[in-house]
Amino acid sequence: MEPNDACLCIVSARDPHAGLFLPFEEDGRLALILSKAFLLANDTAITDPSITSQIRA
Repeated sequence: MEPNDACLCIVSARDPHAGLFLPFEEDGRLALILSKAFLLANDTAITDPSITSQIRA
């Protein structure tokens, strides 16, 4: 993240009862990248204080 190339730390949590299979789930790195991209694409809806404090800092 700008301005200091800070890393956004988002810990993923898998819900075994989600009921939705995504074809890239077996590729852990791709799943991590895509999940963060989907989350940040709708960043105004994020309510988790640990994430919002990083974004707004």
